[in-house]
Amino acid sequence: MSQITTHVLDTSRGKPARGLRVTLARQDGDNRVELGTGATDDDGRVSDLLDPDTILPAGRCKLTFHTGGFY
Repeated sequence: MSQITTHVLDTSRGKPARGLRVTLARQDGDNRVELGTGATDDDGRVSDLLDPDTILPAGRCKLTFHTGGFY
């Protein structure tokens, strides 16, 4: 399992948010470096944003939830 996971719920429907694209990025100075991307499963979870062998570097990271395409 990835060091970073997420769980997304669609509270308007009272169900997990299935198929929502999520991106993980690290801030590197003025640039953002994408570390991984995935989509939520039937339970609204993304457990594979990073390869299980990848060590997340120290620093500031950001999860982006691409809700525009979801709704």
